[in-house]
Amino acid sequence: MFQKIKKLHFKSEKYYIYLILLLGFVLRLRNILNRDFWYDEAFTGVTVKANFWEMIKITINDVHPPLYYILLKMFSYFGNYSVFSIRFFSVILGILGIWAVYLFTKELFNKKAALFASLITAISPFAIQYSQEGRMYAMLSFFALMGAYFFFRGLRTQKKKYFIFWGIFLGFSALTHYMGFIYSLIFYLVFVSHNFFHQNDGKISIKKILLNFLPSKGLMIGALSAVVVFSFWIKTFVNHLMYSGLNNMHWVRPASFSDIFTNVQIFIFGSPLGELSAGMPNPNAVSHVSSSSIIVGIVLLFGFLIPYLIKKEKEKISYILIMSFGFMLLIYIISLLGDDYFVSRYLIIAAYFIFIFIGVWLSNVNWKISFFAIAVYVFLLANIMNLNYSKGYGELQKDLAKYKNNHFYVLNSFDYVIAKYYVGAEDLTLYNIDWPQYNPSYWAAIGSGIKRIENYDDLKNDPKALILANIQKDKEKRNDKTFDPAGLPLVSRYDNITIYKPNN
Repeated sequence: MFQKIKKLHFKSEKYYIYLILLLGFVLRLRNILNRDFWYDEAFTGVTVKANFWEMIKITINDVHPPLYYILLKMFSYFGNYSVFSIRFFSVILGILGIWAVYLFTKELFNKKAALFASLITAISPFAIQYSQEGRMYAMLSFFALMGAYFFFRGLRTQKKKYFIFWGIFLGFSALTHYMGFIYSLIFYLVFVSHNFFHQNDGKISIKKILLNFLPSKGLMIGALSAVVVFSFWIKTFVNHLMYSGLNNMHWVRPASFSDIFTNVQIFIFGSPLGELSAGMPNPNAVSHVSSSSIIVGIVLLFGFLIPYLIKKEKEKISYILIMSFGFMLLIYIISLLGDDYFVSRYLIIAAYFIFIFIGVWLSNVNWKISFFAIAVYVFLLANIMNLNYSKGYGELQKDLAKYKNNHFYVLNSFDYVIAKYYVGAEDLTLYNIDWPQYNPSYWAAIGSGIKRIENYDDLKNDPKALILANIQKDKEKRNDKTFDPAGLPLVSRYDNITIYKPNN
């Protein structure tokens, strides 16, 4: 019986990766339309709906490179920039990311490790989340992984063409998100480590140590290729760096060292969808298991796995640690210098190398242990506590014809951007209830064409006015008690979105 199973396994092994890709595709399509765009996704929607040059202007004002928006605009045009078409672009990139994990892990380790790593990637809530979201993180991960694949092929073969491909994908990743630019430092650290591992005679001298830091011809050719790809954006990047300082990051709270381990917890269990948090979001909660227990378990697990795998494959595991924990540590150090970039989604490249690390471990243990470990992981994932997400804007959009003779007023700048995507700026006016005099026209997704009022009487005197309120709690339970709908006629309710008519 065992021999028959083994024979069947041998015959079907070549199809495993396609089954994993299919699983990943199904998981990424599941519930893709089950929630509204949150602010960042609405920003994406507003951006790609604009004409091409207006779109580029928005991305420049938002301190982002343009490649994701350019490719998304071309793709989602055929779906009329719908929620599905925007998110489905990320689904495709997420599947390509699983494939890239497979290619990279097979190149550096073996096919068995590649299958385990791609399986963990396919079922990871964190990878699924950003493969469903209308943002650039799935694209960033794919380009970085493909760059890593060609980088290690270049190191192994010393063929210049692989370093050129590495440079092209490195340039693409930097044009997708500036974290791709920062990640180039990680490739250099891996290159230096590779030189130390491959010293010919094993003798150590100051001269040899210094020579290990000098870039090879292949590395310089690859770096030049990246510069060529990135060249048309260099001037804008310098302006962002010097004048915006990429310091549009005031919303990120300073990182602590423990955030590195919290980040690993988020990579493995995900975080609440669409959370506009001040830096590190909270990890997803698992029923009947405290978050502190999970993070202690993760620390103990990696505390055991790292020395265990280093003992087996010191060189290759060292590379994976540099590309995962090394990257998180680098961003943490940068944060200590005053630039707070320690946000889990910005560190998504590290997540994929954590998945690869786990896949390598699973491939090195008895099949019973690996089966048990995956079963426990799936059980925990199945017990992640579901949260309620906004569905109101999507429901309202289907019903817009009902309000064609009305005009919507929204009550804060964030809701304005979301409503701008779903309703359209021409039927929208901002009345900022917290600070009526505040003018957010400098926000990239809002712009100088915003219609706004500073006096509630102007709203009441508009015979076509309807108040679009994103309010989920009673007034006494809300932090913001400015807007009180008591006494206002209720027109409609769409999940968490409520439409009132002002008292005229």
